[in-house]
Amino acid sequence: MYDAMHKMPNVDFPRDGNAGTNGVYWYPSTMDPRTYTRSYARTGHWDKISRSNYHLITGSKVTKVLFEGDIASGVTYVPVNGNQTTAVKAKKEVILAAGTIHTPQILQLSGVGGAALLKQAGVPIKVDLPGVGSNFQDHGYTPGVSFRCKVISLKIPAPLTDD
Repeated sequence: MYDAMHKMPNVDFPRDGNAGTNGVYWYPSTMDPRTYTRSYARTGHWDKISRSNYHLITGSKVTKVLFEGDIASGVTYVPVNGNQTTAVKAKKEVILAAGTIHTPQILQLSGVGGAALLKQAGVPIKVDLPGVGSNFQDHGYTPGVSFRCKVISLKIPAPLTDD
């Protein structure tokens, strides 16, 4: 679609699509622009991965990041339909990638966030970091094409008659 729009007359292609300028621009998405292959958790964490040091636990939710001093050392999790908490430790690093909503939630439950909010929730403060979980904004995704049109008045000749 992007390439096809280049052939349209009077279509602008701004360098920055977030600058408020009308036109066509490319923006990052969950699709590889060269192969048009969808990128999602399954291809990144499941398909064709067979390693002895890799364990994918499904049907569970992380409840807290564990710390040894100031270093993240593991997580606790519970099954979605249960209440048995399990702790796992990392040998090298903990990567928290739970999405826009759940990443700050897990950090806050772990004591990382604004001190006032954590105190109010009764969570012991590990790191006073007020930006965690704030300024959440929804970015609607509406694929498609829109045009800016100008009204042009045309003089239409009177119809011909047999007279």
